[in-house]
Amino acid sequence: MISRPTVAAIRFGAGLSPLHASPADAAALWDNLVHEAAMTPYPVAPWDMRLQRAMERRDLRRAGRRTDDPSIQDQLRAVNIADRDDTLADLRASLARLAYSESGFFERLTRFWANHFAARPMGSHLRAARTAYSDEALRPQVMASFPAMLRSAILHPVMLAYLDQNVSVGPQSRTGRRQGRGLNENLARELLELHTLGVAGDYTQGDVTQLARLLTGLTFNLSDGFRFNASMAEPGIIEIFGKRYGARIATLDHILEVLDDLALHPDTATHLARKLAVHFVSDAPDPQLVAHMSASYRQSEGSLPALYHAMLEHPAAWENPLAKTRAPFEMMAASLRALAVDPALLTGLRGGQTRQLLLHPLQLMGEPHEDVPSPAGYGDDASYWITPQGLASRVDWAMALAQFVPVEPDPRDFVETAMADAASDQLRDAAAGAETRVQGIGLILASPGFNRR
Repeated sequence: MISRPTVAAIRFGAGLSPLHASPADAAALWDNLVHEAAMTPYPVAPWDMRLQRAMERRDLRRAGRRTDDPSIQDQLRAVNIADRDDTLADLRASLARLAYSESGFFERLTRFWANHFAARPMGSHLRAARTAYSDEALRPQVMASFPAMLRSAILHPVMLAYLDQNVSVGPQSRTGRRQGRGLNENLARELLELHTLGVAGDYTQGDVTQLARLLTGLTFNLSDGFRFNASMAEPGIIEIFGKRYGARIATLDHILEVLDDLALHPDTATHLARKLAVHFVSDAPDPQLVAHMSASYRQSEGSLPALYHAMLEHPAAWENPLAKTRAPFEMMAASLRALAVDPALLTGLRGGQTRQLLLHPLQLMGEPHEDVPSPAGYGDDASYWITPQGLASRVDWAMALAQFVPVEPDPRDFVETAMADAASDQLRDAAAGAETRVQGIGLILASPGFNRR
């Protein structure tokens, strides 16, 4: 029988740690969540800085087409190197946040929502800004309401760029009539299918088209970031799910209204409840758990803390531990946490070390930094992560980390530190029989048990 503190640390947190006591129960886990939400450890490169560099990159490329001045290429190279270095620093900071937080529950939630609102910068100007997008659009809303988070995510330039909203023009808008341009439905479709109602939601292609009409006008530029362009917005009344939005002159308020309505739709409550339960608890969560979470969401009018609390308080959330597979990033954080690797050692990695120990292994394990495979984000079941290459890369990384730590613990002690009462007798025997400490630590970190939560 795996104890509740171990379940709390592994299922909902970042894993066991010799430096932090595991939360005793749901109440302690909740207290840790509230505490962690008030902290901002390990800063990442801000969005404004990424946007400034994007403008510099654009202007230098334009200048380079007008002149043969070699200094322009030197300046462009310097901007690209600065972005690259910040990207590696962001990776180190993000990993440190999860590995060294008190429980890791808040960081896990932040990463869940970053995957729910999966987006990556498109094109050469807005490169490597996904971490900034998550940090500024999503992280501050994790303990707020889903309507607030939905607004923040959908209106962010990274999301607008990723889903081609900049090229969506109302056919009857001033720009549409003058240039003969029309709708792009990407944002509207993903907003319904992925972000709110879900693929099983009660909507039609007609609803997607109507929503796309209403969303016109959402755009951004490198100088201002997000902006609402009224000349691209479709005027008139637009009906969605039987409710009328819009007016003779389109405004941003009409878009904000429909986002709030979608956020509070009953199908959204069910979709979010099930997706959160799938992520934390089981690939096939107890229907009663999902129903309890959905009801709490509806009663609280989209409160995210109410949604989390409903999950933690339900008995089904604590049953059948080790039912999920850790994503590669989570596995890395849990390993660093279990080994109590000095945070300064992680954050002080040089660029080449970061690429070798973190960036390239994440790529090989299937979770590349600053990238997502599609608007649906990464998968959340074992079959998505447990592939021949993924498994081999996990073993390789575990062995590399075991050699990286300054002082290797005795594997017989480390198996208890890393897994406590979740460790199997077979793993304990294997740890005791390891020929070297490095081999024993690598074996534990690469074991099926450690890679489950």
